[in-house]
Amino acid sequence: MKLFSHILILLAGIIAAGCSKSDSFKVSGTIEGIGSCRVELLYCVDGSYVRLGTTANDGKFTLQGTASTPAVAFLSVSGGAPLVQLIVRNGDDIQCEINPDKPFEVKLKGSKANELYANFLNSNSTVLSSADPMLINAAVKVFVEDNRKSMAATVAVITQFRAADNEIATDSLLGIISADARPASLIANYHDILVGQLATESREAVSSMTLIGRNDSIVRYTPFRHSATLMAFTGDDKASRDSILPKLRSLRNDYADKRLAVLEVNTSPDSTTWKHVTEKDSATWSQVWKPGTVAAPPFRRLSVARVPFFIVVDSVGNQQHRGSSISAAERFVREKIVKQ
Repeated sequence: MKLFSHILILLAGIIAAGCSKSDSFKVSGTIEGIGSCRVELLYCVDGSYVRLGTTANDGKFTLQGTASTPAVAFLSVSGGAPLVQLIVRNGDDIQCEINPDKPFEVKLKGSKANELYANFLNSNSTVLSSADPMLINAAVKVFVEDNRKSMAATVAVITQFRAADNEIATDSLLGIISADARPASLIANYHDILVGQLATESREAVSSMTLIGRNDSIVRYTPFRHSATLMAFTGDDKASRDSILPKLRSLRNDYADKRLAVLEVNTSPDSTTWKHVTEKDSATWSQVWKPGTVAAPPFRRLSVARVPFFIVVDSVGNQQHRGSSISAAERFVREKIVKQ
């Protein structure tokens, strides 16, 4: 009889444990000053995006969803920019207190990872509000190094770290986080953003190529004829190009062609658009175009991530710098390449 009683107690414990495991999560709280606006929560689960929504009552809201594995969720009002990022998974009951005017002073309760992430935002609110990539990345790096075993570290990287032009650093930072703290579900889709920039192929040496220059001339580019080359991939947006041209002109004036070749590759869809875009430039550097632009064989393997984009290569074609900032590219050239 005692054995039977023990079995019943054991079964009751197992059933109770099973029943206590929720098959959903809840996010609730207060957002100051939004009245009865719509509150939305966007997250990715099993490769698909899920959007939850509700109407706030005097700023108070409650949302309920399902995520069998951890996911990053973005909370926003009326489809606007995210106010805060959360880690959600079934069984969680997360409470938020948010002031849209002070988004980095958010209060989160309900899970250790979310509370730790909120502490990071609170402690670094001034830095995060500055929008200074170098300061923000430094703050994230310190936080990650101190919290490698928490999913809060992973969320800090994928939501706050400025990965553009820092793809290698981003990958390295994710790499020091414990595997349990960076499950695939948490970084779903984010890793794909880095893949193109971290691929070995995208870092291969730039070889000689034949391109179309102004007035339909042929431009034959060979890396070894110059100590270095700045390849500037530009588009047909006037405002964007107007901010780039002075930098290219300055570099061209300060460096002899033997020291630095400046090669502007325009990504306009056709040569007519390209010529129209560049007709008033008075460029003193090589302006070229290629059918298919960045998808053309000479450029495809360089994995140009966006436009504008800049690559600095040395005399044997090895890539020394990649990024979307002309200021960063100019700074690299001036620091690394001797004029004489």
